[in-house]
Formats: sequence, structure tokens, C-alpha cells
Amino acid sequence: MVAPGYMPSCMSARQRRPIALRLSGFDIAIVMLAQMVNLQSGITVISLPHPSDIPPPGTGVFIVGYGRDDNDHDPSRKNGGILKKGRATIMECRHATDGNPICVKAGQNFGQLPAPGDSGGPLLPSPQGPVLGVVSHGVTLPNFPDIIVEYASVARMLDFVRSNI
Repeated sequence: MVAPGYMPSCMSARQRRPIALRLSGFDIAIVMLAQMVNLQSGITVISLPHPSDIPPPGTGVFIVGYGRDDNDHDPSRKNGGILKKGRATIMECRHATDGNPICVKAGQNFGQLPAPGDSGGPLLPSPQGPVLGVVSHGVTLPNFPDIIVEYASVARMLDFVRSNI
């Protein structure tokens, strides 16, 4: 997730080659900023998890993102959107997945889930972190009334993350 005003640039790309594999659970990228971030501007550094930081089903978590919602008065995203926070609950993935993602449903009495535009946003055990996962995509299942959101597990991808920072 990148704060408004900080524009990352991609140093490498797929170069229009098709992706042969489904990315479910592996949807994670490393963004290197071209300049230092001013931590006085309200941006907070959040730590990486430990390899064992994989929340079990039923765990309450915090979600954060700039995605769309009905109260957003800037649908064009010219101003970066509105940072929103919510709460949700970890659930067992009830569908075929690759990459062993973390599945999340709206928390009881919270009714909040990531929306379009929240991709890459963090999944946190507390507002202070660490980053347990990053938003990948939503899944709808028959006989399940809620949308399930898959998060790429940062703890399960630590080797990849550490080898690229």
C-alpha cells in the first residue's frame, strides 16, 4: 500500500508475456521507493511478521486500504482516495487455492471487507502490525452469503520478501 503523494516506479515488468500460472496466494510484490519517506507526515513503518505469524480461523484482524466505498467523494482517485480501516475475521479457506493464502470474512458486527482499490493493503493483528498479509482478491462461493477475501501470507513468503529487499 502506498500513501498518496508517494509514487512507486516499476523497475522490471512482465514485458507483455502471458502469465501461465494462477497467482492465488502468491499475489505479492516488493515496491522500492525512489526517495526516502518523510515519517513526520503520518506514515508509519510496520514490521514484517515472524514465520509463525499465521493467524488461525476465528482470529480478529484489522484491514486498511484506499479502496472504493459509497462515501468516497473522489471516485476518480485524483487525491489518492480516503484511507479506511476496518475489522474482519480469519476463516478457513473453503475453496481450492494455491499458495496457501489467508482467507478473511467480514467480522461479526463489523460488516467491513476490502473493496476494489484495496489490493496490496495490509492485514494486521493490531494497528501496530506486523503485516500478516496483503490483499489479493475476493471470492464468492455458493451457499456462503459473504464475499471471502484472499490475502497473500507475508509470513509464508518471507524468503521471497527478504531476498528482494
